Amino acid sequence: MTPGGVGARLDRVGLVLCLVATAGLIAIVARVGQLQARPGDRLAEHVSPRESQRTIASRRGELLDRRGRLLSTTRFAYRVVIDPAVVPDPPDALIVALADELGVAPGRIGEPLMARMAENDRRRGAGSASRPGADGATDGPPADGVGVALGTLWTRVQGRTDGGGEVPALVRYLAVGPLLERERADRIRELGLRGVWLERRPVREYPGGALAAPLVGKVGLRDWSLDQRGLLGAEHAFEERLGGVDGALRYVRDARGNALWVEQGSWRDGVDGQDVRLSIDLEIQRIAVRELERGVADADAQGGRIIVLEPRTGEVLAMADVYREVAGVVEFPWGERDDETGQIVWPRDGTPAEGRRYRVLPPDPGRAIHPALGRNRCVEDAYEPGSTFKPFVWGLAMERGLLPGDEVLRQAVNHHKLPYGRRSVKDVTFRKRLTWDEVLKYSSNIGMSQAAARLGHGELRQRVVELGFGRSTGLGLPGESAGLVTSARDWSDWTQTSVAMGYEVAVTPVQMVRAFSVFARDGALAGTLPTVRLTAVAARGKPGVIAPDVILERVMSADVALRTRDAMFGVVERMDARLQRVSEDEPPASYSMFGKSGTSEIACIPPKGKYRPKSKGYFEDQHTSSFVAAAPGREPRLVVLVVIDDPGPGQVRRRAHYGSAVAGPVVRRVVEQALRYLGVEPELAQEQAVAGR
Repeated sequence: MTPGGVGARLDRVGLVLCLVATAGLIAIVARVGQLQARPGDRLAEHVSPRESQRTIASRRGELLDRRGRLLSTTRFAYRVVIDPAVVPDPPDALIVALADELGVAPGRIGEPLMARMAENDRRRGAGSASRPGADGATDGPPADGVGVALGTLWTRVQGRTDGGGEVPALVRYLAVGPLLERERADRIRELGLRGVWLERRPVREYPGGALAAPLVGKVGLRDWSLDQRGLLGAEHAFEERLGGVDGALRYVRDARGNALWVEQGSWRDGVDGQDVRLSIDLEIQRIAVRELERGVADADAQGGRIIVLEPRTGEVLAMADVYREVAGVVEFPWGERDDETGQIVWPRDGTPAEGRRYRVLPPDPGRAIHPALGRNRCVEDAYEPGSTFKPFVWGLAMERGLLPGDEVLRQAVNHHKLPYGRRSVKDVTFRKRLTWDEVLKYSSNIGMSQAAARLGHGELRQRVVELGFGRSTGLGLPGESAGLVTSARDWSDWTQTSVAMGYEVAVTPVQMVRAFSVFARDGALAGTLPTVRLTAVAARGKPGVIAPDVILERVMSADVALRTRDAMFGVVERMDARLQRVSEDEPPASYSMFGKSGTSEIACIPPKGKYRPKSKGYFEDQHTSSFVAAAPGREPRLVVLVVIDDPGPGQVRRRAHYGSAVAGPVVRRVVEQALRYLGVEPELAQEQAVAGR
């Protein structure tokens, strides 16, 4: 054979070999593709995706007070996470090394880790979906473990048995130790411990402390992820603005979970949450809490509530709710229905006894855990307002022209028989002659019953509803109550009289302070209701400020609102005079103020599933005492409401349990301090100086 023939034959053999090799490679690639796209049942349990996704956490927005003070913010910290499925066995050296670095006892790590390893052994015996590879490792997170969502990627492995049924997943997640700063996290990462990862976690901090905690609220984790979401307070109310949108990074990894490359377009930036500036002023909040606690203690009361409102804008500047443990308080002997007989069963000493002081505030176990977990009774719990409700009824009658300025009411004795039924009313401060202004000044029940009798049932109820009672204010805090207004069908002659005195209507403090603002707004705004809000509107243009939605709800004419305001100056003058008599250390008032006191019995309302005696509509000698006022009197900057829950028996015996005696002084002290803090010039001091020349 010639050399040329040999060469041609070799070429043909080479071509055939190339074609065979190419066909083999194509077959291998096709088989790999087929196995990746549609692996068999037996292989499927060993196959995991080669593309992973890592969450790029966004920053949650900050909550600020109206002056920009930080109330809540987010920082990032690290938590040590152990994968019990892949740690060395035995894990003694790992436990000792971690405990030494974290500064905890080895048992704090060893006991839960050994328990989970034993559980994994049990699950492997049942046929686990997680199959360790040749080196004993399973797929895990990236080397730094940052941003792995709990319960989504490597922490939960689902699989099937050969029969296709679900099998228990191995325990792959155990968080141990405290949250760590980056420096300590780096030291643990450098240890290179097998099965130990570092998880980056958002941590919500509250520089505002306990003062603002009930309003600021708290965040929790969204489902089983590391995303934060607002659970309570402003954190919940403004979740849509505060909560950011996490980004994501998709990458291709090898069998050990190490990142190989990131393809173009696989990165999506996160969007940080927006800051929100609340209407709360941290310093006014501090003043309000301090003076409320003092007032509750001075009155030997079970609790108290306070709201400070800016009447022009409707901004809540302060809001607080105080509980106080009181010696000698006992639980009311509620009855329970027997399941077998259907009869109401009363405790052995179930007859309510005269002289006993019963617990009147609802239980609040969350408050003992954290201030943010307590009930916010300023929005959640309604009460009968008593005489603080009288200005609304008085103003309506004045607007209808039913209270002539020259009319004098005359009453020979402190007993006014109502024109229906057998009922009558009497006054705490009885006077035989009263002008209509004095009806408000001396809080005359007799006078108010006569004013209400001149009004139609429908128009009084309509005014109550127009003032916002019986519906939520829309403040946005969770659990807000709508209060209670008697229906038009059930509205009776007695309802007409009761409402005029602040009974048979249940209001929340936030409803009350909003309604009273109709008297505290000036000019064309007088007689209109503000939109109550928790966000700042006065600091326009500053970070975190939400543009206000201005909605005017006119309730009464401006002239009548200002006329009612004038009639209430006398109420405050009487309260201030009493305060000066009983407290020599109390400084004289610096600011004029108008307002109204109120005292009502506490309704005896049984908890769900409990019953009370039919004769007990109210607790005996236990009262809700309140005072609401606006200052300065001619150009109000603040409306302050204080509610004192159950002044002590000693106060009742001395007849010092009324709103003007226990709640009025708290309002006065808060007004004096808050207005000075706001830089308002003391007007009464100027008038006194001029008078002394």
